[in-house]
Amino acid sequence: MPKNGFSFVRLRVQLVMLLLCISHILSISEIAQEGQRNFLGCNWKCSIETTKEVDKLCDDLNRMWVSLSQAEKTNVELCVNPPFVFLDRVRSRLTKAISVGSQNVFDARPPNSGNTGATTAKMIRALGCDWVLLGHSDRRNNLGETDELIADKVRKTLDAGMSVTLTIGELRSQRRWGRTLPTLRRQLGAAIEAVNSNEWHKIVVAYEPVWAVGEGAIPCSPQEAQRINAELRAFIAKRVDADAAATCRLTYTGSVNEENAEAYAKLADMDGFVVGRAGLDTTKLRSIIRTLAFT
Repeated sequence: MPKNGFSFVRLRVQLVMLLLCISHILSISEIAQEGQRNFLGCNWKCSIETTKEVDKLCDDLNRMWVSLSQAEKTNVELCVNPPFVFLDRVRSRLTKAISVGSQNVFDARPPNSGNTGATTAKMIRALGCDWVLLGHSDRRNNLGETDELIADKVRKTLDAGMSVTLTIGELRSQRRWGRTLPTLRRQLGAAIEAVNSNEWHKIVVAYEPVWAVGEGAIPCSPQEAQRINAELRAFIAKRVDADAAATCRLTYTGSVNEENAEAYAKLADMDGFVVGRAGLDTTKLRSIIRTLAFT
């Protein structure tokens, strides 16, 4: 082959290699943000205990939603998680543009999942719910739910046609002893076994550092939240694949409010929040929605 021809072929090979390198530099997090709505979950816990309170909050939420711009509605998926007993009431009273999810499903693995007092995924779906919140620190640490039980709930929720907000997080003692990432990988790894590779668009992972939760708690720094979420996305990519890592939305929950939301919203691997108290105040909630929509 002529010398010039050889040089041309070599140049083409080098160009292809350069393009491949550039494509690897583009992070999965950048791919994840394209065409994907931010997620904002509102865990009511047991803060609402009467039908009067429920009706007022639903009416406030309806008015808030109407007041949002089209860009805010398009860019943010809002989901509320009331107590079991109010799910039907909330779904009936709330605009269909706002999703409703349960705070839990089932209480035990087969063959004991149908215990007296249990609530099944089909029951929740029958009420018009789209989401189930699973793995919250209250249930892991106070009620003794295991990674295996939570993974079983994830599978049953997906089989019923709903999506999952999966909460994972470390205790203060686990962080102190350098067990943060091993703890998170263990919790997330169990759920990974229950989710098919093409179902990750139906999963929201909420990082909940337990030591940063509650009234008066100091939130996890935005820099640390970004480090953790980047590690979690990489873990999903390794255990499942890059598509799963890109379509799964990674969020943060830990004393998020209208004042600190912007610092978290601008992070590369932040796809939204799950809030507690801020979700009960529509003025604060509207501010957070606006931050997520335009940051």
